[in-house]
Amino acid sequence: MTLGESFEMIVFAVLAVVLIFSAIMVIASKEIVHSALYLLGAFAAVAMIYILSNAAFVGIVQIFVYIGAIGILIIFAVMLTTREVGG
Repeated sequence: MTLGESFEMIVFAVLAVVLIFSAIMVIASKEIVHSALYLLGAFAAVAMIYILSNAAFVGIVQIFVYIGAIGILIIFAVMLTTREVGG
């Protein structure tokens, strides 16, 4: 195993841990805004894994479509909904 391959495996392992942590926190977080931000983090980790595996086009599309469009749409929807205090 060369130095480049071992570096790539370390980067993949770090991205996998970040992805798993973000996915768990999407479910476990009590605040909806925090869940939306963790979801964006999970989308970003998936995009980086695509780019790392030489699928750069799919990674860029993941960033533009999911992080750019869907993520911002979720955050705006959460921000525009009213929340009842104490209920």
